[in-house]
Amino acid sequence: MPLNFATYYDAVINWEKRLARELPLLVELARRAGGRVLVPACGTGGHVVALARQGFDVLGFDADEGMVETTRRKIEAATAEILAASGRAEARLLTMEDATTLPAEFGAAFCLGNPLPGLPGRDRLLSALRGVASALAPGGTFLTQNLNYDLRWKQKVSQFPLLTGETPGEEILLVKVAEYHADYINFHAMFLAREKPAGKWQAHPRTSRQIPLFQKLLIDLATQAGLGGFMFWGDFARPPFDIEKSHDLVLVARKL
Repeated sequence: MPLNFATYYDAVINWEKRLARELPLLVELARRAGGRVLVPACGTGGHVVALARQGFDVLGFDADEGMVETTRRKIEAATAEILAASGRAEARLLTMEDATTLPAEFGAAFCLGNPLPGLPGRDRLLSALRGVASALAPGGTFLTQNLNYDLRWKQKVSQFPLLTGETPGEEILLVKVAEYHADYINFHAMFLAREKPAGKWQAHPRTSRQIPLFQKLLIDLATQAGLGGFMFWGDFARPPFDIEKSHDLVLVARKL
């Protein structure tokens, strides 16, 4: 993983467009649930800050130190807006499994951006779900957004559109390729960066292994983690999940 991975990630993500698509549902669920909001695997903190700006008390955490530091910088930059909305935001270095150390006081937990399939093995995935569920208050809302692996596994899509962006000093390209094996996917991400205005391209490869998190498997693991009352949507606009067509699988459940 390159030193600037968090910065590179932010450079190729259109946060304005993404939050416009995702935030209305998250705000609605958070208001309904009440209490604090938890954002496991928070990445670079876009959702943490956006929810705090809506007046919520938000804790984001991630297992990657660079991601947590980026989130903290975003929180600091948005402090005035967060305080004006009577919100609060914090970022911690923590794994999902270790969320058992948190008090069971969160009204909602939002696990966004397909993080669960990247955990190494079903046992770790179950431990992660149990960890997050343990931090929810009884009846608390859990949402996870993952790719529709039932469809992806069937289609075996291997190449994805090129993403582009820039940091203050560099141009960034992201090339993504998936390699399918018997029971897992190797996901190769290659960040290409060059100094402005026309420096030499430098390659920063990163490979992660993903579990094909099929709908049935997700239901089974979430049930074992103490979650129930499942609802499934195809995206944040809440169309019914179609296993043959939906790009994403959005699960909403509650802590039993």
